[in-house]
Amino acid sequence: MRKRKPLRRRVLRFLLLADLERVDAEATASRMCMSSSTLRRRLRAEGTSYQVLLDAVRVHRCDKVLARTSLPGKTLALEMGFSEPNSFYRAFHRWHGKSLTRYRCELQRNGAR
Repeated sequence: MRKRKPLRRRVLRFLLLADLERVDAEATASRMCMSSSTLRRRLRAEGTSYQVLLDAVRVHRCDKVLARTSLPGKTLALEMGFSEPNSFYRAFHRWHGKSLTRYRCELQRNGAR
């Protein structure tokens, strides 16, 4: 019998392809054919959480977008699924240890070399 892939991998794959403006834990659980409480419980059993996986996807997508565009922070926040730009700016600082503006300046400086 073929072993099923870990739930965290399936959730990551789903989130990587999903529209982050419209997806949430409930929609993700539904896609995995389970309730949101079962999703949370099974992810916890794998040593992770929905929020950790969502943040990983947001960081990945955000870095890809920043490497090729200069979208305004508000637009970037919406694309990453944040309803409030300030929440995005705080999360970005948590992910990278610097502000979005400083990060962009460093990208430009490193790209100019």
